[in-house]
Amino acid sequence: MGWGPDMLTVEAASPARAKEIAGELGQLGFKAIENEDEAYAGMLSLSKNPAAFQAKIATFDISRRRWDEQIMPFLWALGTLLLWPGLYTERESGMRWVMLPLGVLSAFLLVWDGLRIWGWRLELLSEGLRLRQRFQWQIIPWEQIQKVESQPLGTGNRERVILKLASHASENLGTFNCAFSRNLRDRLRYELTQRQHTGNRAG
Repeated sequence: MGWGPDMLTVEAASPARAKEIAGELGQLGFKAIENEDEAYAGMLSLSKNPAAFQAKIATFDISRRRWDEQIMPFLWALGTLLLWPGLYTERESGMRWVMLPLGVLSAFLLVWDGLRIWGWRLELLSEGLRLRQRFQWQIIPWEQIQKVESQPLGTGNRERVILKLASHASENLGTFNCAFSRNLRDRLRYELTQRQHTGNRAG
């Protein structure tokens, strides 16, 4: 899912085959990279430079949604501007009644996606994960986060990223396309691992 030329991905239809391939390519300096999505799909990723792979995860920008999502409210705004003025022209009344619901729908989607997309942001702080949803901020302490998961939604290319908390509750970080949701999940898992290692050394 886009970690670049430091990765070699091969087909491995079973765990036994994956172990066999890892052993064979290990003689050439490749190390297997654990990835639950690829294991489920019957794939295996390996790298001669796992540190470079980890560095890409550690620097992946998860602060905002992808640019192709951020332009969606602009498209709805354009649709609203094109449709609403047509309600007041000298057009046939039948055309106006077609444009009216379309204009209302575009305006609704502008507000909905504006809140959902422009109102979303994520910040990694020393004390926790600072999350903004629909322009409302909250901080989730790192020690409260036990697990990060991504859950597919139906048959589309969309996934939900969920935090499993120590209180047995769940926090939905949002719904994104698969590439961003998995990169977001991997980045947060990396951050959790780093903080756990720091805590263990301190203990």
